[in-house]
Amino acid sequence: MTALTLAGPAGAQEPRSHLLDRADSRMHGNAASLVPTLRGRWLYADHRLVVGRVQDVRVSPDGNTLIAIVARRRWLGGGEIGVPVPHLRQVDNDLTITGTRQIIRTIPAL
Repeated sequence: MTALTLAGPAGAQEPRSHLLDRADSRMHGNAASLVPTLRGRWLYADHRLVVGRVQDVRVSPDGNTLIAIVARRRWLGGGEIGVPVPHLRQVDNDLTITGTRQIIRTIPAL
């Protein structure tokens, strides 16, 4: 009879603090609460340059920042980009960020 091992030895997981769990939960709650406000809104840069439309709001991989996911216009490089929510500004009725056409093109796609 031959024994087959499918997994290596089990490693202990590091315990998470309740404060980290609460902070993580709060960040996800904040992201969810911003989605109805931001989704579908056009994002403009300097000189009323249309960057694209906000698709979603997510928590950054490090868990410290909310990120607006924007479908960037094709002529600016296309693809979805992540813009930190603290960089967004409301000017009159427009959602804006500071940046030229060249800067917007250099933002890496997600």
